[in-house]
Amino acid sequence: MKHLIRVALCLAAWLLAGSMAWADASTLPVATLNAHKILSDSRVAKEAQARFRADFEPRDKEIQDLAASLRDKSADLEKNGPSLTPSHILEKQSAIAELSRELKRKQQQFVEDRDARKRDDIQHVFDIANQAVKKFAATAHVDIVFQDVVYANPQTDITPQVIAIMDSDTFK
Repeated sequence: MKHLIRVALCLAAWLLAGSMAWADASTLPVATLNAHKILSDSRVAKEAQARFRADFEPRDKEIQDLAASLRDKSADLEKNGPSLTPSHILEKQSAIAELSRELKRKQQQFVEDRDARKRDDIQHVFDIANQAVKKFAATAHVDIVFQDVVYANPQTDITPQVIAIMDSDTFK
């Protein structure tokens, strides 16, 4: 039994010594990548965000204006309703109901279009990032790149180098 414990301790010490020899991050063919930084700091992502805003801000403004019009018409009906004829009240209620349906339809279409576009833009940025990672890994002799790990030695983080490759004019 004592012999078995001694062998186990020797084996553990040997494994620990071996793992410490590999602990130097500069010798490991492993790297990490921060996807959030890619999406926030790269020129490709910033350009995609600018195009996204330019494409969707006018529609958002249109929906906000439509919602304001609906609020105004509802407030007007509530304020002036007692002085209106029943047929005029019915006309206004019908117009408000139609405007409400149009607003809901436009909001739903806007959300669907916005979410689909956001997914497409993120996928495009990551496609370019993956090409940049492959280029960096080939030149730096990195065998494995982990994305969004819980913890990594800062020496293994290649995010700044990947962003630099993505942002270079020669890379596309």
